[in-house]
Amino acid sequence: MADIGGTNTRLGVVENGALTELRKHPTGSLSDLLNAFHSLRDDVGTDPQAVVAAGAGPVQAGVIQLTNANLDLSEAELAEATGARHTYVINDFTAAAWSVAEITPDDITVLQGAPTPPLGTRLVVGPGTGLGVGALLYSEGHYHTVSGEGGHVGLAPRHRDEVDIFDAARRIAPECFFGDSLSLEAEMFLSGTGLPILYRAVAMAAGQTNISARSARDILQDARSGTDPHAVQTAALFTTHLGALLGDMSVTLMPIGGVFLVGGVAEKNRWLFGDSFLDAFNNGGRFSELRRGMDLYVSEQVEFGIVGANNFCKNALMR
Repeated sequence: MADIGGTNTRLGVVENGALTELRKHPTGSLSDLLNAFHSLRDDVGTDPQAVVAAGAGPVQAGVIQLTNANLDLSEAELAEATGARHTYVINDFTAAAWSVAEITPDDITVLQGAPTPPLGTRLVVGPGTGLGVGALLYSEGHYHTVSGEGGHVGLAPRHRDEVDIFDAARRIAPECFFGDSLSLEAEMFLSGTGLPILYRAVAMAAGQTNISARSARDILQDARSGTDPHAVQTAALFTTHLGALLGDMSVTLMPIGGVFLVGGVAEKNRWLFGDSFLDAFNNGGRFSELRRGMDLYVSEQVEFGIVGANNFCKNALMR
């Protein structure tokens, strides 16, 4: 099983349902992904029954092009490199969606709703290096996934005082805006890659011109400590826009099986998902009551990508 993100790549071996080995590489250090698969196969000593590679990017005809890394991978190449009889290349948030197929109360923190996720369609959203969105559809007693690129829907100002911030962002990342509107790709603000862009836009809108480069980690640390007012505003905007986006997507999909946050930002910055986040999630005009009735969780599965790839594999091999 492989979980190939914009920052890290994890390769795991699953035997008899148990993860027996896990290797982690910085994605940027892997000039050839196939060599990593081949090396792991040689160390195990036998051809795997199946290989599932979940990557952060769109999949077409068994080939994935990673959005935030200059790498691509195909099912045919995986078969040649590993000798596997079955190979699957899937979107990373197809795997993320599958990670909640068998989730238990021990695997979650409840933000709102039932302590045990009910059966039903589930929505998974993950702000990490990028912004991933996955859906696990429940029909006639079985789960199915729908692939998509929900992290690239439009994000626009929610209040008048945000207009200058979005306008400033156009000077930073004009290619990510939707025509001549003030809407930009949601990932450009709501991700580890996007937070520095949002921070610069906040500072520029406040009249600051000499803005040093900041990492998402540093921005969120300063926001939590309150030592940088621009960082505080950045974190507040991140929280409310992400909450509103989840709420909007939930109304679209109607995930009666729950809404799940996954990924590094949610895992390491739980303080972001308090009352402001819930208020933004639940404020939906005439459908606010509906949104307040939805079950909302943070997944505590550290290796959710590997878990999801394995769940996908089990389902695929049973077809």
